[in-house]
Amino acid sequence: MPRAATLISPRTIELQDRPQATAGEGEVVIGVEHAGVCGTDLALFSGDYPVPLPLVCGHEFVGTVTATGDNVDPAWKGQRVTAEINNTCTAYGSPTPCRACQRNMPSHCQRRTVTGIISRDGAFADEVVVPAGTLHAIPDGVDPVAATLIEPLAAALQTFVMTPPNKNDVVVVLGPGRLGILIVFVASVVHNLEVVAVSRSRDKRDRALQFGASLACPPENARDVIHSMTDGLGADIVVDATGRPEGFAQALGLVRPQGTISAKTTCGLPAEGLDMTKLVVDELCVQGSRCGPFAPAVEILARHQDRLRSLITSLQPLANAQAAIESAFSENKVVLSMQK
Repeated sequence: MPRAATLISPRTIELQDRPQATAGEGEVVIGVEHAGVCGTDLALFSGDYPVPLPLVCGHEFVGTVTATGDNVDPAWKGQRVTAEINNTCTAYGSPTPCRACQRNMPSHCQRRTVTGIISRDGAFADEVVVPAGTLHAIPDGVDPVAATLIEPLAAALQTFVMTPPNKNDVVVVLGPGRLGILIVFVASVVHNLEVVAVSRSRDKRDRALQFGASLACPPENARDVIHSMTDGLGADIVVDATGRPEGFAQALGLVRPQGTISAKTTCGLPAEGLDMTKLVVDELCVQGSRCGPFAPAVEILARHQDRLRSLITSLQPLANAQAAIESAFSENKVVLSMQK
């Protein structure tokens, strides 16, 4: 029987047998091959991001379509795919879409479920069911383990969709971890920007330099480093990818007047140190960003897969999901494999 690593209570995963999945109208069943563990999964696991339980987490995944429902192109069957996480009016091709989908904001669909997060079981399982409108084919020759990075790579791209950078902008990435290192990569390689990575970890600082950062420093040196680069003005864009509630306050101390703080932390806890006076006086923009464009992420992954594959630090069997997720609190990138 198909298995699922089910979060039944905070910090407790139970490996369960499940009935064979079936595809409803507009849906497909995907036989999951690999699924990455991200910071949101850890917040769900710890209980910091409370959602109704039980829940099968996991939304960074690759697999093969094994069944298609009504009104789905049967040519999808047998294709290796990944899928966007928002299950929306648009993804289902609803004839009566909600107002958000009508306004071309499907990731904020008023009726959406979110695979592995909100009201829809995810990919820490042998099978997952998603609407066909979320699918993206994995090109031939792309390593299926590396392809688990497509979803977070799309989220990294969305940082600069929501905050389009200028040519000579200085970008600071606080927390070059699982997501932050991809933001460093996108800022430097895709947008050719000058990037400063800030981390307490020497290993993460060194890795950020390998992935395109111009400079990397610990938090206690960040203000001096950035002010010396910008004649005391501050960074144009500061990305908070720390995964910690105090990251926002750190960003406030590094951004220039009329600059942008790009918020990428989804730890489920409220921000600490929000100085509204500084926000107003310095005329700062605070821009959240979440899910991003998959099509360019697939293309970028295909071009740079060997380099990006090196970010994955371990491949763990689904049967060891509890220990694997616990290890992800200290490892850079853990991927669950349903084939081991």
